[in-house]
Amino acid sequence: MGYGTYKAAKGLIKVNIQGYKEKIKEIQISGDFFTYPEDRLWDLERNLLRTLVEREKILSKVKDFYRKTNLLNPGVAPEDFTEAIVRGIDKVTS
Repeated sequence: MGYGTYKAAKGLIKVNIQGYKEKIKEIQISGDFFTYPEDRLWDLERNLLRTLVEREKILSKVKDFYRKTNLLNPGVAPEDFTEAIVRGIDKVTS
């Protein structure tokens, strides 16, 4: 299991991640940032399962999720989530 963190403009993002055959098998996102509605964060986690562990694939999936759900994270962007996830993946593969 890998663990990644990233300090966004308005909060720290923490990610626990496990990969399997170059795809995300399990992921848990937490931190001290605001999400509205709150339960959308769990939906984002589910949406990322089985995503290839490549920065562009992850970013595309997170951006698409933001567009489809109107997720609100003041001071936190899809790129911030992606950076935390990639840092966690680097710990899984190293």
